[in-house]
Order: sequence, then structure tokens, then C-alpha cells
Amino acid sequence: MLMRFILLAALVMLAVGVAGQTGFFERFTAPEAVDVMAADTRPKPSGTVVLDAGPGGHFFVDAFVSGRSVRFMVDTGASRVVLSAETARRLDIRPMPADFKGVSRTANGTVRFAPVRLADIRVGPIRITGVDAAVLPDGATDTDLLGMSFLGRLGGFRADGRIMVLSP
Repeated sequence: MLMRFILLAALVMLAVGVAGQTGFFERFTAPEAVDVMAADTRPKPSGTVVLDAGPGGHFFVDAFVSGRSVRFMVDTGASRVVLSAETARRLDIRPMPADFKGVSRTANGTVRFAPVRLADIRVGPIRITGVDAAVLPDGATDTDLLGMSFLGRLGGFRADGRIMVLSP
């Protein structure tokens, strides 16, 4: 079961990362996104966050999306934040079937996603507003990914062995 989870998470990360590197997500701008919220998009001044690697060397973080707790796996290869269908429902994000306009090709096949914009994501004292994300359909994943649409708006981040530092 754990191996299946790790394999699925790796495949989703790879697919989202490849799609991001090929410019796939660039065509999903704010007008096509389900606009959950947008405002000031600059990081707020605050302190750094230090993460310890978990099992398998992955970094996990408990964050808040619009004030609600979400456990993310940090994924520098994912161009966007990725939410499972279950997490999206918990956050009251309910894309309609027609909203699943995005297509990502993975080793396991093709998966559709709904581009959305999240009001904000807070990791410790760091808060980023207006974060682009992808909602996957039911059964596509049970892992939420903290991708580059959040990480790329930080002042910086670095991994050194089993430690990752996020800087505002």
C-alpha cells in the first residue's frame, strides 16, 4: 500500500513537473481558472520555515489553505499546487465537470484537472495569496502537493540533506 502511494505520488509529480516545463500550464491564466480569490500576490514579510524529511526522504508540511488545515508533500517538480478531489471538497472548492479543462499525461495515463486560484496558503508565518492550483478528479490521487505556484513565490527555498528551508 505504501509503495503504491509513493509510486502514484511520484508519477503525479513527474507529470505535473513535465507539463510545467513544457509550458503546458501557461495557457491556464486567470480568466480560465475558477477564481476562488485573488488579491495582493506578494509574500508578506515573516520568518523562515524549517522542514525535516519524512519517510522516504520526502518533505511534508501542515499548511492552511484559506484558514483550513491541509497536509502537503513539498514537490519542487510540480509546477502548481495540486489538490485531491477530497481535499478540494473539504475546502469548499467544487469544480463542475466542465471546469476540468486541463490535461496531464502521466506514466499511468492521462488525467484531467480543474485549474483554480486559492485565496491564500499559509505555512507557518509565511502567507502567499492568489495561488494557482490544480484540482484532480476523484480517485486520481490522495496526496496534496505543494508545488512551484507557491514555492516559486517565496524569497527562496533550499534542501540540504534531510532539511528544507522555506524563506519569505
